[in-house]
Amino acid sequence: MNQRVRVTSPQTRLALRRRSDATRRLSRLAGLPQVGRSAIDLDDAERALRRQRRLAIRTATLLLFALAALLTAAVLTPGRLGWAVLFFAPYPVLLVLAAVHVRRAERIEAEYCEDD
Repeated sequence: MNQRVRVTSPQTRLALRRRSDATRRLSRLAGLPQVGRSAIDLDDAERALRRQRRLAIRTATLLLFALAALLTAAVLTPGRLGWAVLFFAPYPVLLVLAAVHVRRAERIEAEYCEDD
């Protein structure tokens, strides 16, 4: 027998748990059925969301320090080489930081999705 299952993201489940006004209004307007709530799933979603927020704060802080270091290197470098540092160096730094951040965020999410 085919049975339809409603799949929602952790953020949607958190919003539904908190009974935010916007979610209730949208659910009423769209005529969506109530989502089954499991305390274990919601607790895991909250933990994953908190860990990912901490990761985002660490990544943003590291980005600020990296850009400050590049700016300092550009100021200390003579002539056109300083401008070259400002023009070319930030992009590889941003690429590496983004790749590491995404890999770690996906790893956090995978830890909490293994139980499902």
